[in-house]
Amino acid sequence: MDRGWYWKFGMIVAVTLGTLWFLVPTYYSLVVLDRAERNNIAVLEKRLPAWAPPAKYRLNLGLDLQGGIHMVMRVDTKTALQKRTERRGQQIATYVNDKKLGEVTADTDPERLQLVLTAKDPATMDAIQKEVLATFTDFTLESRNGGTLVLKPDEGQVNRFRDEAVDQAMLVIRRRIDKWGVAEVDVRKLGTDSIQISLPGRSNPEQAKELVGTTAQLEFRMVDDTNPQIFAQMFTQSPPPAESNITLAQDEGFPQLSSPNREALLAYAKDKAPEGRDVLTQCVANPVKKNDCIAYRSFLVDKNVPLTGESLSGADASVSQMNEPEVNIAFDPAGAREFEKLTEAGVGRRMAIVLDDNVHTAPNINEKIGGGRARITMGRAGSRSFEEWLGEAQTLALVLKAGALPAPVTVGEIRQVGATLGDELIKKGSLAALVGLALVIVFMAVYYRKSGLIADVALLLNGLLILAGLAFFNATLTLPGIAGFVLTLGIAVDANVLINERIREELSLGKTARAAVDQGYDRAFWTIFDAHVTTLIAGFILFFTGTGPVRGFATTLIVGLLASLFTSIVVTRVITTYFVHGRNAQSVSV
Repeated sequence: MDRGWYWKFGMIVAVTLGTLWFLVPTYYSLVVLDRAERNNIAVLEKRLPAWAPPAKYRLNLGLDLQGGIHMVMRVDTKTALQKRTERRGQQIATYVNDKKLGEVTADTDPERLQLVLTAKDPATMDAIQKEVLATFTDFTLESRNGGTLVLKPDEGQVNRFRDEAVDQAMLVIRRRIDKWGVAEVDVRKLGTDSIQISLPGRSNPEQAKELVGTTAQLEFRMVDDTNPQIFAQMFTQSPPPAESNITLAQDEGFPQLSSPNREALLAYAKDKAPEGRDVLTQCVANPVKKNDCIAYRSFLVDKNVPLTGESLSGADASVSQMNEPEVNIAFDPAGAREFEKLTEAGVGRRMAIVLDDNVHTAPNINEKIGGGRARITMGRAGSRSFEEWLGEAQTLALVLKAGALPAPVTVGEIRQVGATLGDELIKKGSLAALVGLALVIVFMAVYYRKSGLIADVALLLNGLLILAGLAFFNATLTLPGIAGFVLTLGIAVDANVLINERIREELSLGKTARAAVDQGYDRAFWTIFDAHVTTLIAGFILFFTGTGPVRGFATTLIVGLLASLFTSIVVTRVITTYFVHGRNAQSVSV
């Protein structure tokens, strides 16, 4: 055997061993841990051997396989629009009076979403109408009768507000559930005003309802920069335990504690903060999966909360004249006064924007900000693109509006998916997959003899590669996913059947074993490739347009097709060619 064969077989062995190694977290999660611990990544990390891959690379079970809680939350956009119209009426009245255009009072008709402005002096209404319509472009003129002006929200703005209200609610719910530590939570928009939530492995509907149903708390709190070395001193004087993975990081010149485990970080810093201060955390976002946090870092903030999101009247992302993303925020009259005092006393300091005890950002206060309006510049430091910075600005605007203007959210449906049903589905689905695999293996071995056994080896490797691929992407396995798994095994067998039949045809024409194998694979290649690519296109369409079980099926199908291409075209050809070319065989057992 020459070195080329050693290299080829070494590649196949390395792929197989690497696949088995990568499946260790999945094995421990689904087999070693019991149901109560299955979704707890901290427990999994402790149980995994030191040589195993990180615990995050594991295959999760969907709601239909392990049970959990299914919820549908309805976002009351009508009430939110009514409250918004009332607030805008107060803003318009304050604006007109401050501009000294005249005295007006603002009343609203909640059912019709109408804003009625009444001028004390009807003669001033012409100037008021011109200024209001030019400044508050989100309202249009409904009618005018003397000193009374009737406005209504612009239809395009109303539709945008409804969409944003649902997005805001989804953002708040996602952040709250992430803090709860639920693995593979599924939060998605349902229709125009509803949100569907799946919580695998959870069994307390009332706790889930309380978690996602309460209003998010947005706070503006001053960062304590008077002692920038506080965390460095804390780290030196009382070193954290090694298992907490707490390290000392630098952020804009300020030493901060950092750890991938938020609870461990907060537990370590508890009772170590100076009097009148709190330790909060900020998520360091995963550059690949935006909803994931690769680490958390600490912030020392004043315990006093001078301003909350209740005083915020609006927030929008835009692009400045310097072509930099920014977020423009506006406060109501009372909030404007408090914000002006806060920024006047805090010039040169950082102000933390906190949602549910998590620091979202901490911009510097460069000067006193009056008028109830402020601008948070995002900058464009680092290697991230403009689109990424603009996306962060839009997310911050949603965060601010989510805390300031949350639409009421009610529970439309909540039910618990039984764990016993999940066990039954796992057993039946797994049994179906194993029986199907066993029948295929026996058929291939009997009908195609040695070539069938080679195809069986590739088929087993194909199954392992599918599981490893799903674990790598931290995918969720559902019952339709198991169906996709079985389907891809069938496609993989079909490819091997096609190759073996092509080899048989070449042998029947009187060609030698070498020529039959080479031409059999060459003739079958484009047929196999075309069939796989065509099915891949359908899989990607299902993945990007489908939801829930359909997307789970598509994920398994895509990973399985890629694995099938590798095993049928590369693995079987290397093994078959070795037995024919490497050993100078005069015949092919097919």
